[in-house]
Amino acid sequence: MTIALNYQDFSELFQEADKEELNLDVLDELDVTWQRQGRLGQGLDRRIQLREGISLRISKRQPGEPFLLNFAEHKRPLKWHFFLSGNMQKTFVSPAGKETCLPHSAGQYSFSGSGLTKRLIDDCTDTEPALDVVIDVQPDVLRSFVSDSSGELPQLFNHLVLPHEACYKRVGETPPMVNTILHQIIQCPYQGLTKRIYLESKATEIMALMLEEEAAVQEGEFQRATLQRDRLDRIHHAKEILLKDLKKSPTLETLADQAGMCEYSLKRDFKEVFGTTVYGYLRDRRMEKAQRLLLDGQLKVATVARAVGYDSPTSFNAAFKRKFGVSPKAYQLSVRK
Repeated sequence: MTIALNYQDFSELFQEADKEELNLDVLDELDVTWQRQGRLGQGLDRRIQLREGISLRISKRQPGEPFLLNFAEHKRPLKWHFFLSGNMQKTFVSPAGKETCLPHSAGQYSFSGSGLTKRLIDDCTDTEPALDVVIDVQPDVLRSFVSDSSGELPQLFNHLVLPHEACYKRVGETPPMVNTILHQIIQCPYQGLTKRIYLESKATEIMALMLEEEAAVQEGEFQRATLQRDRLDRIHHAKEILLKDLKKSPTLETLADQAGMCEYSLKRDFKEVFGTTVYGYLRDRRMEKAQRLLLDGQLKVATVARAVGYDSPTSFNAAFKRKFGVSPKAYQLSVRK
C-alpha cells in the first residue's frame, strides 16, 4: 500500500529510523552522511556543502514501503538530478495550478531552474535499488559564472532564474562524459581540503557541460541520441561484459559476438553512447579501480597492476600517469600523508 507523506511526516519518519551518522571525512564538518533503515527503506544519504551556493547529494537506497512525498510551495535553486539506477516520477504543480509530470529512469537526469513551485510530488514507489546524485546551485552562483559585466544573465539563460514564476524543468539522457564525472564524484579518493576542491571542480564541470547542452536545446541545435532501444541495450550489455572482469580484455570480435552485433557496429555505437572507444572505456575503469586499491594502501603497486589486468608494471605505470598525472607509487605515498 502506498502512503502519502508531507515533508514534516517524512522528516519524522527519518528521525524515527534506525540510523547512524558516518564520519566519512572527519576533516570536513560540512560533509554529513547518514546510514539509515526504516519504513522508507535503507541506504546512505550523503550531503556536502561545497561552498556558499553549491551543494552535492549522493543517495544509495534500497526501497521500503512505497510512498508519495508532497512538498508545499517553495522556491527552488537550480537543480540537476542524475539517476544512475532506479526510477522516480516528479509531478510539479505551478502557482497557476498546472501539473507537469516528469518520469525519470536510470541513465536520465532532470533539470529544474530557480523559481516557484506551488507543490511537488515525488513518486517513490519503485521497487528497484536506486543510486542518484543531485547538484543544487543558487542563482547567484550561476550569475558569477555566466553573467555579463553588468551582472545580467545572457538572454539564453534568463528562463533559468524566475523568482516569481513557475520554475523551468526538463528531462534528458545523461551525456556519457557527465556519467563518467558522476562516477568520479561517487568514487572520490580524497578527504579534507583536497576533497572539497576536487568535488567542487567536478560539480562545476558538470554544470558547464549541462549549461552548454541547455544552450543547444534553447537554440534548437541539440541532437538527441539516435540509437534504437535494441542497439542501446546491446551496447550496455557489452559494457557489463567489460566490467564483469577488468583483468580480462576480450577481443573486439569476441565482445561483439557476445553482445550480438558486428564489430563495426560495436565500435561505432559504443563511442556514440559512452563518448570513448571500447578499450578507452575499459582502461578508464581499470585506472579508477587501481586508484581505489592504491588508496587503501594495503597492496603493492605490482599487485594492484595485476589486479586490474596489467602483466607489465611499466605499462601500468605509464597508463596510470597518463590518467592521473602522477605515478602509482607517488600517488600512494601522497594519500598516506
